[in-house]
Amino acid sequence: MSAGDEQAIIKQYQPLIRALIPYEQQNRLLEGINKFSKRLPSSVRKVVKEEVVRLTSLTDAPADNSAFAQFPVMKFKHFGVQMRLDKVGAQILKNETSLYQDRYTVGVFESVMNSDFYQNQIKKEQFKKIVDAFNVESQSFTDIDFGDDIAIRPNFTISSPEFEKGRHCSISSMSHKGITLETKRPPNASTGDVITFTIPEVKGLTKEPTEITLELESVKYNKHLGKYETSFNFPDDVDKGFLATLKRYVAVTAYKQPLQRDLEIERAMQELERDRILENSPWLPVFLAPEKQSLKPMIALFTKANVEHNDADKLLASLQDKAIFATLVDELRKYNEAYVFHGNIKTKNGNVQITATHRQLLALKQLNALVYLLAKGGDFICTHCRLDSVTREDKQKAFAIHDIASKEFEQLAQISHVLYCKDVSAYLTNLTLSAKCDFKPLSKTLRASGNNWRIDYVMEEDLDRRSETRYVIDKPASIKVGLLTSLDARVADLSASGMKLTVAPHSDLQKEIRVSVPELKIKGEKYKVVHYQAETGVVRLCLVEDTRKAKVSSSVDHMVEENTAYFKVRDIARIQRSTHRYIWELAVRHMPSLSVLCVMNRFTLDRLKTVYQSDTSDDLYPFSRTQNIIPLHGFFADKGQAKPKSQILEAMFKETSEQALVVHCVRKSDNRLVYIKERDFLFSKLRTQIKTQLDEEKIHLSATDVTAIRCHGAITPLTKKRLAQLSKLDKAMYDKLETMQAGYTHCIFITNMSALHHDLVVDNLIAKPQRQDLESEGAA
Repeated sequence: MSAGDEQAIIKQYQPLIRALIPYEQQNRLLEGINKFSKRLPSSVRKVVKEEVVRLTSLTDAPADNSAFAQFPVMKFKHFGVQMRLDKVGAQILKNETSLYQDRYTVGVFESVMNSDFYQNQIKKEQFKKIVDAFNVESQSFTDIDFGDDIAIRPNFTISSPEFEKGRHCSISSMSHKGITLETKRPPNASTGDVITFTIPEVKGLTKEPTEITLELESVKYNKHLGKYETSFNFPDDVDKGFLATLKRYVAVTAYKQPLQRDLEIERAMQELERDRILENSPWLPVFLAPEKQSLKPMIALFTKANVEHNDADKLLASLQDKAIFATLVDELRKYNEAYVFHGNIKTKNGNVQITATHRQLLALKQLNALVYLLAKGGDFICTHCRLDSVTREDKQKAFAIHDIASKEFEQLAQISHVLYCKDVSAYLTNLTLSAKCDFKPLSKTLRASGNNWRIDYVMEEDLDRRSETRYVIDKPASIKVGLLTSLDARVADLSASGMKLTVAPHSDLQKEIRVSVPELKIKGEKYKVVHYQAETGVVRLCLVEDTRKAKVSSSVDHMVEENTAYFKVRDIARIQRSTHRYIWELAVRHMPSLSVLCVMNRFTLDRLKTVYQSDTSDDLYPFSRTQNIIPLHGFFADKGQAKPKSQILEAMFKETSEQALVVHCVRKSDNRLVYIKERDFLFSKLRTQIKTQLDEEKIHLSATDVTAIRCHGAITPLTKKRLAQLSKLDKAMYDKLETMQAGYTHCIFITNMSALHHDLVVDNLIAKPQRQDLESEGAA
């Protein structure tokens, strides 16, 4: 065997050689070779064995790497041998000596003197610096579980003749472990004192004033509250039944009363940050209820951001078809994610409306043809959907937090799932075919049936432009349509200058009509038809004459005053406010994307404050978190740079860019990651090479959407609500948290879209070259 062949073997089997070094140090080289290289040819085994023996031989050669070192270079002795190394070389010497069982060998000497090994070490250190720079602490969308440490600050006081001269003392902390009392002065009591207190009648805890014995544990001064806190434990002989009742009381009231100060601050921080993510998220949540073996959409939640980033009407229209929605639900239950295509296709017989999931199109082998036709027509939407289940506990919390009676909102109690939707059509509008495909006859299963679900929606008060209070009522009415003829109707809601009626579908109505409602003393009032939906028979009206508005308005106000209790529960604004808060509370616990909260800072990377991620999310793929640390270098860091930099983040914070697609190919043979530039992935010949690799199952494709949204102001619809409890405990901390809210600048959403992009690549769909790409090709 020639020397060149031996060197090639040594280079090829370098990882094996390094793995065998510890075995040689322990005189177990043969055992190691048999363990790692049973199937290797004997000639290769011989070369590997000789190389291991050579590397582990002791040497006294002095090492000097000053030829390629980073100054300063240090002179020192290592096992009595003279060394002349820089800081990196000294670290290599230390690491390699450790590998060779604390011996200075030929292998150690060669590693120190090898400039390639040196450069690799520097690259590793640089990469570690970059990774560390983009590491961000994570939080979960799930509520913080305080476990046995949970303690509340109740709104009642307790007293004892033996403590503070019988004064009633506020409770700063109460749990099944003990009670802490607040006093202005240090109490005249000692550790170990056993004192009997009287707890007043408290709903859910005591049915009458109850005496309870406590043992004094400690007295501490709380500088935040400016008061002394005396902590008491329950003695061993305390009534176990009372402790069980107390534990249940704390659990039930934890969402209605403030927690102990430190816990309340932690809870408020999480709630404020989750609210901010929902307020600025492009995802539009739609809440679902059981329907036979499937689910049906009930109500959607509109926010400033999701209305801005989606055509809400078009988005909901893509989900309304009953037949397709049942298919979508089956797909979501299996995969938790789906893509829905909804739009018009031009055929010989005219425009045909289709609605289908991308997996349906794959099964029919029509994904490329349909996407091409939809993109060509331009009138379509691709909706990215993610599903999560809503637990009974989530609903109980939402009702409790906002003090809503579940019996008054039975429809809301039926909610079982939340479906998050987002318009991702931007990734398809510019697609065309890179190879011929079969245009098969349009399958009947893809055609929209026209049998649609009705999806209500609710929005925050800032978005609701209605200026008058409306009341839900159900009264008979009549519309005059001729000299002696009238049309029967029902009043659905009423306000001072308008109302909503329901009439028989496809009724013929004029632009202005006269309405009579005998029970409301409205006779022949002239109303203008603001909106009429013929399919459902819903008519929205407003008074035509301003002179009549005052009279009708005073009549409605008088009627409301006389029946306050009746109309209070039928006030649409109140109903919508309660509904909005309830479904908001469900939504913040089930956000679908990995979300990064950003704050103001001079340095770009220091603006990444916190990452919120659901426990089941795979948006971080192909990277993974370590405990509560999230690595974001793969999505943001500039590739091939020695120092941590991010053009993507800088562009997003300067608002010159809002969206990016980050693409990686994962090689199956060794799990090596290969970064692909967005433009190369979408437009270049590299896309066809990736398709070939995917067809041969040599790689996995990871395509991740990164979207940045500037925060819509310092407060969210629930900011005051979240801080209300804290204001009772610590005004200084309340002010600090309130001021902090103005510091948040952006929310960045990281969403794995690999399933869709993988199938688009495999089905020969490629983006049309943009003008700058054509110009660059011409220049080349």
